[in-house]
Amino acid sequence: MIVAFGDLMLDIVMRARSSSPYTAHSFQASITPGGSAANFAVWAARLGSKVGLIAKVGADVIGRSLLRDLENEGVVNGVAVGKEATGLALTIVDQNGERTMMVARGATSTLSTDDLDWMLLDCADLLHITAYSFFEDTPRQAALAAMAHIKKRNKLLSLDPASHSFLQCLGVEAFFALAQGVDIFIPNLDEGRVLTGEREPDRVMRSLLRRFYVVALKLGADGAMAGTGDTIAHHPGFTVPVVDTTGAGDAFGAAFIVTWLTHHDLAAALREGNRIAAGVVQAVGARFTAIPPDSSLR
Repeated sequence: MIVAFGDLMLDIVMRARSSSPYTAHSFQASITPGGSAANFAVWAARLGSKVGLIAKVGADVIGRSLLRDLENEGVVNGVAVGKEATGLALTIVDQNGERTMMVARGATSTLSTDDLDWMLLDCADLLHITAYSFFEDTPRQAALAAMAHIKKRNKLLSLDPASHSFLQCLGVEAFFALAQGVDIFIPNLDEGRVLTGEREPDRVMRSLLRRFYVVALKLGADGAMAGTGDTIAHHPGFTVPVVDTTGAGDAFGAAFIVTWLTHHDLAAALREGNRIAAGVVQAVGARFTAIPPDSSLR
């Protein structure tokens, strides 16, 4: 079983209709379930894995709606309900599909060790952490407790570092100290550059492989690279029209990990990660896709 730990929030996506974003009727709005860890969990479940989620929402209409959505997606509920309002993320998407995010984390910021579902963690063969949880004290302590529990059971840890700007604020050495014991590391190129000081993807990969057993490096329009030991593979990605990049990295991570755990084949895991991500960027919102999960994207 895969268990994800981190954010469960509501996404409000405002997509620019024109190059003049502040004119009347210049945005198309959508409201969808979101949160990095929740997106990962939903995609892993859609791809056939048994998945649980540890997160926190408020006792409000948004929180109840998000919990119903998880149930409909077949994700096992390890979500705590607290007094703070459910988290919200407002994303402005430009005409090129690139995004600017404004977040009110709400209940997500209060996820604590007391909220952990230890029975669910005992079922995990792999715990996936999104590092947004590292950037606030209370969720950080909860994440570290969950990670320690998983390693004590000799199970696997995967980690998405989440944001290069947060990494810069936290500091490289502080981040690596928090990431001790991680087996599978899934950064994008900007995050990899912050963490290694290298610029070229190949050099970023080789530097990170000195710390992690498996690294999957997301390269945006250039696809992705992955490595373990001395073996490095590259997949160029798929040429598709980009509508909204929100959640594409989460979807890639889920597909990569599900495929890697099943086949231990870097090339297959990269292709599947890029295939699912290519569907996500063609639609608005982190959970929608322009291709069915079992289709072949050439």
